[in-house]
Amino acid sequence: MSWLDSLISSHQQEVDCSHDCTANLIGEVKNALLSLTSNGDFRLTRQILLDERHEKGVNLAVCAELAAGIAAASGVAGIDFLADVAHDGSYSSESQEAIRAIWLAGSNQPIPESGGYLSAILESEIPVNGFVRQKASEAFDELVLASKDNAILFSKLLTIANSESIRNQVDNTGYAFSERLFRIFSAGSISVSTALLDKFEALIAQDLREEEYQKYLHDHPIILDPLAAEIVPKHRLGSDYITDFVIRRHDGRYLVVEIEKPQDRIFTSSDDFAAPFSHALGQVLDFQGWVAEQNSYARSKLPHIENPRGLLVMGRRADLTAHQERKLRRWVTNSNSIDFATFDDLAIAGRQLLASLRRFDEG
Repeated sequence: MSWLDSLISSHQQEVDCSHDCTANLIGEVKNALLSLTSNGDFRLTRQILLDERHEKGVNLAVCAELAAGIAAASGVAGIDFLADVAHDGSYSSESQEAIRAIWLAGSNQPIPESGGYLSAILESEIPVNGFVRQKASEAFDELVLASKDNAILFSKLLTIANSESIRNQVDNTGYAFSERLFRIFSAGSISVSTALLDKFEALIAQDLREEEYQKYLHDHPIILDPLAAEIVPKHRLGSDYITDFVIRRHDGRYLVVEIEKPQDRIFTSSDDFAAPFSHALGQVLDFQGWVAEQNSYARSKLPHIENPRGLLVMGRRADLTAHQERKLRRWVTNSNSIDFATFDDLAIAGRQLLASLRRFDEG
């Protein structure tokens, strides 16, 4: 920041430092940032956006808006960088410019924001291509969803929404930012994200203990069932029957889940169902049978449970031969109360769900 501080100081010392002086300052900063970000160097941008000094002046605030806008226009790497800054635990007011730049790019608005001080100085937009704008839109959705568990990030979003409200009272510019927040939060009641699915796919690519996969699915039951309202691990009913998960869905139905490992084979070399598959199937059948035979007691533990469906999760789709895939499909078709999914199937279904939830913004 020493370079920028010196630059600002030198311009402020000029006689009659007015609009022209600020324009010269912004021009120099713009050229420096364009040169750096074109080579993937965001160090100066980060310093500007995360500057926590209290006395910074209007010039540094304008530089922060400029830095965020140039980063957004630089490409997908710039959008990723801005998202990282937005997630930073700093309360720096300039870090909010990272969110604002992602929002402007993702909502097809000009950068810098039209009608603002920086817009008047630059007199032209910073161009952002369509692909980058699409990535920015996705990144903004991710930020809003992440703010549910991040109080600082949430407060930054509220600050931007508040400034939009104040500006609307003066210029009648509308509430597009606030409306977008509301729509994402509404759709986000089914909370799935790219980061969540990326981590899940990375997890199943590793050979870990079965408990590691169970823990991740317990923490993120939406991967197992988008309508999961409550998940109970290792739920014991009676003294004999235990299952990995019992899921209570939002529609009041229950799902009994048995999980093996991604590395477990579904079939033997002779194309018979392998022992892990038979074991998991037996666990689900025993649990379903126990609920049917001891329904009153089962309902005292899990209200309204009756004829729960089962779900077996194990293996990888890529490990199956064409013959094995056909045999597995026939088994699923003939099974009236138990579904089957490989870990890959869960990941694919999660991606499809995420894409579907994001279509709300197109409508």
